[in-house]
Amino acid sequence: MSKTVLGNFSAGLLGRLSTQVISFIMVIYLARVLGPESYGGISVVLAVISYFNLLATFGLPVVGIREAARMQNHCEESISQIFSVRICLAILSYFLLLTYGWFFITDTYLFYLLLLYGLTMLSSSWLLDWAFIGMEDLRSLAAANVMGSLCSCIFTFLLVKNAADIFYIPVIMFTGSILSCIFLYYLFHKVHSLHLSFTLLNCRTVLKLAMPFAITGGVSQVYENFDIIMLGFMFGHQEAGYYSVAYKIVLVLSGIIGIYSQSTFPVMIRLRENNPGLMGAFLKQNIYSMLFFMLPIITGGTILGTNIIETFFGEMYLGAATSFMLLLYYIFFMALSITLANWLLAVNEDKKYMDTLLVGAIMNVTANLVLIPLWKSAGAAMAMIIAEVVVFSFLVIKVKALQQEEWVDKKLLFILTGSCICMGICILTIQTLFQVHVGFLIFVGAALYSGLSWPFCAKFFRRTFTE
Repeated sequence: MSKTVLGNFSAGLLGRLSTQVISFIMVIYLARVLGPESYGGISVVLAVISYFNLLATFGLPVVGIREAARMQNHCEESISQIFSVRICLAILSYFLLLTYGWFFITDTYLFYLLLLYGLTMLSSSWLLDWAFIGMEDLRSLAAANVMGSLCSCIFTFLLVKNAADIFYIPVIMFTGSILSCIFLYYLFHKVHSLHLSFTLLNCRTVLKLAMPFAITGGVSQVYENFDIIMLGFMFGHQEAGYYSVAYKIVLVLSGIIGIYSQSTFPVMIRLRENNPGLMGAFLKQNIYSMLFFMLPIITGGTILGTNIIETFFGEMYLGAATSFMLLLYYIFFMALSITLANWLLAVNEDKKYMDTLLVGAIMNVTANLVLIPLWKSAGAAMAMIIAEVVVFSFLVIKVKALQQEEWVDKKLLFILTGSCICMGICILTIQTLFQVHVGFLIFVGAALYSGLSWPFCAKFFRRTFTE
């Protein structure tokens, strides 16, 4: 089990880090070239498209992961059915997006951006990433993602020179996505057959299985985009641009957490089927990993947040610094929530997860409506924290009722907290006494934290794996 998780996590992490580095470089380039106003316009358009994408995906990737993880070498028919339904839903979603844009978008500039970025819904329906996650082959998925991202980045640098070239960007994204689709399809077809399999009976069966995940996906989407849309319409695209830049940095961390989640979720499903007694220890391992990874990030990010924004994006984006620092705390609670949510999904407690997300979405919308008018993008970030704390609290209650044991060793928590405090003092001292690059401060902080904490924490990870 540990070899499978660590192998997939290492491959997935390497691929995701490569993809995130490429994407982050592209984000920095586009943010500087386009400026807050145009970059904010793109962010608002993508937020609108995400709601139409809910129908295009309809929770089917999660169902696909489950089916591929359970059936392994006998999943061809299930994957073909899910693949076929996704294509049909994507076409329908794009048609609805076209209709919405025609009747409700009066700005021609935004209308064309909407239609061009909407093409990625069509290409995503052909992407077999969910099948490779279920089959626990994150190496192939990582290669496909890096290939697509690298292609998009190269053409972005070649073709996008100023805000007038903004329409090239969605076409480039679509091309990179198509390249990833072709690569994964080729690899999958070497091992399994894949064909279009669409009947009303199959469609009804697949959609029924996906319905809980479609609902939870729709609810969770409120977290992702309601704030961007609200900022864009209330305060203009520039404010949305500030918040989007802050969120893009945080998405790098979210991507790493997502890779770990993708690596462990299929294992949780197999443990539930074959050895339920190990699920408690495995849950503990995941919580340890999230705490070890996230505690130094929120400590260092709080101290260096303004420097990070100014260094990477320039002084014109300093308005994003407060939002960035606040969003780090949102990601901290989100990392813990994902761990607990995966555990609930693995034991087929979908309804409990759905109820929790619904409460969180209501809290998110309410907090945004109250806080954004008061503090703009900082208010949106605070709303994210409040909602995620509520979700985490509810998940703790629901998982505790099913898995009653101590999740976190107090000694481990003391070691991690002490290491973070020492790291923070060191960073503040160097920052005060010397004029050094923020990258050097990040490196020193990471090295110091690892050196202080790992010799004491390694045994906790080894013990949980061997249990």
